[in-house]
Amino acid sequence: MSGKSFDDDSISRELELIAKEQQFISWKAPNGEIFQLDLPHTVYPPREDSNLLANRLVKLGSGNGRNCLEIGTGSGILSLLCRRQGWRVEACDINPIAVASARKLFQQNHAEDIQVFEGGPGPLEDGKITQWAKQKNYDLIFWNLPYLNVTKDAPLLGPLEDAALIETEGKDLFGVIVKKIDQHQLLSDNGLGLFLVGESKSTEHLVNTAAKSGFACRITDTESFEDGEEIKIIAIWRPFAKAKKVHLPTVTSTSTELLSSNWPIGSSLSSDYQTDGHGRRGRPWDNVAEALACSWKIGNSFDTSTNILQLICGFIVKQSLQQRNKSQNSIQVIQKWPNDILLKQDNKVSKVCGVLIESISKGNVNETVIGIGINLSESKNMPVYEIPAGFAKSLDKDLNRSILQSEIDCRLAGLFEEPKNIPTANLAAYHKLAIKSITDGFTASSKLIYRNKVVSFHSVNMDGSINVCDQNNQQIICDEVEALEWKF
Repeated sequence: MSGKSFDDDSISRELELIAKEQQFISWKAPNGEIFQLDLPHTVYPPREDSNLLANRLVKLGSGNGRNCLEIGTGSGILSLLCRRQGWRVEACDINPIAVASARKLFQQNHAEDIQVFEGGPGPLEDGKITQWAKQKNYDLIFWNLPYLNVTKDAPLLGPLEDAALIETEGKDLFGVIVKKIDQHQLLSDNGLGLFLVGESKSTEHLVNTAAKSGFACRITDTESFEDGEEIKIIAIWRPFAKAKKVHLPTVTSTSTELLSSNWPIGSSLSSDYQTDGHGRRGRPWDNVAEALACSWKIGNSFDTSTNILQLICGFIVKQSLQQRNKSQNSIQVIQKWPNDILLKQDNKVSKVCGVLIESISKGNVNETVIGIGINLSESKNMPVYEIPAGFAKSLDKDLNRSILQSEIDCRLAGLFEEPKNIPTANLAAYHKLAIKSITDGFTASSKLIYRNKVVSFHSVNMDGSINVCDQNNQQIICDEVEALEWKF
């Protein structure tokens, strides 16, 4: 457990802490109940991060007898809270003193049915996973992850207490647990994982990490402190578990056929070959040797225009391709306004992806579908357009349709799915990221021509249109992509 970060001095310090008198702590739960805890100094007590996680756990509502696992239980107070909420709880901790303290707390509160095991995931393996996770398909897994940042020479308190506060081996424990949950099927199809992390874990990193293991994710709660430090809770789940995911060898158009179906929100349809695939303004889809051609039904419960949705979805496709980019930065992934993804290498630009949003009205209901087409590998005799075709396998030869579809499925669910008692996604934040990505994309061009006149890019508007400036520095609003010509 202790690993290379710990030496004889830190172990001596641990023994000193164990010998100290226990701490008496009174903790008030979000539901108003007050708990009394008597804790050794080496057991993590409830703090602001515990309160943030407790509030989210209470907002999940009743557990109704479903199975729950807390990792790193510490004092055991959050496991006890979940048991009060109706969950069937198991807990684990690598600190044997914490295990003993938690068992004492449960006994004092008539909750002896909570099982507590010594062990847990970490940078180093410690026995089999069944040592600390006794079953599969938990409906809730949560962990207040170690998150404090320390410098290389910072003094450590001791193996047991520091393991609760910092990532002592320099490993990404969020990545470790997400991978284990996937590999060992620890989370049920409709289950939820909640993990409290620190500011060192960027949202992009969390999304990328979750998607690699087949999970959607979303920031549900944040809290900032006076010193500027921020903590946040990330929720993970299997994307669109109740929806249909269908692949057919041949369809007319994945978007057209999905729009005409009555499949539930989150359903997707992919195909090897489209006989009538299309892009903006009905432009034909060219079938390459290998491609991802897939459409998702995302519903209409969000107050965002089609133009903005297109920018946001283009941005998350760019992220999916960028995180798989193994070209040692020799290939740049570019988001081109309004709905294309380009690859740039050695000053040559090619189009690898197009994104199209389509909607229809059925009575009083509007249904929206996102169509995404990504070229993976080249066919013979490809048509030549203004921008030639590019291929995602130039980024990573091991990329395939299944990998890309799974990761995009996760990212779309993180934006548009509405798991019970989980806040909706912050589309405004993604809108800002997409605008920045589009802005960055314009720097890839050497010249812009708008209606036969040379112009310069100025800004992206909130409605998805752009402003360009003519040679007299007069701004012009451009909302017609066909009127804008890019030169590279």
